[in-house]
Amino acid sequence: MADQLVDVDTASVRTDLGSTLEECIRALAARLAGTGRLADPEVYVADVLAREAQGATALPGGVALPHARSTAVLVPTVAVASLPTEVTAPNGETFDLVFLLGVPADAADQYLQLLRKVTTAVVRPGFREDCRGAETPERLAALAAGAVAGR
Repeated sequence: MADQLVDVDTASVRTDLGSTLEECIRALAARLAGTGRLADPEVYVADVLAREAQGATALPGGVALPHARSTAVLVPTVAVASLPTEVTAPNGETFDLVFLLGVPADAADQYLQLLRKVTTAVVRPGFREDCRGAETPERLAALAAGAVAGR
């Protein structure tokens, strides 16, 4: 399951994805679309931003966890990025790690499971530091896959 959700092509190491959470979401959504995981990146981004408006997903510890169920998501997926500099989210939290989660609109149970697993991983300081220390997209994708697998 984890290998299907996380793809090295949607992992980004120390790449500038923008200066706002929305820009980071858009950049990662473009990567997801490029791998055929999204039918329409604009619809997905709108769904993520609508979810974000309900409650900010930038967490203490430098992690943003934007997510949404969306009709634009073809297969459940996780995009992950470590950023070269911190970005300040609308809620005032700063982040340098982003985990963008997408699940088809009709997959509520899978959505909650995926969100729980990734949230459990990102609250562990060692996991965050491992992600920040990842030198390659392959390593970052492997760490994210481990989080999705519940390891």
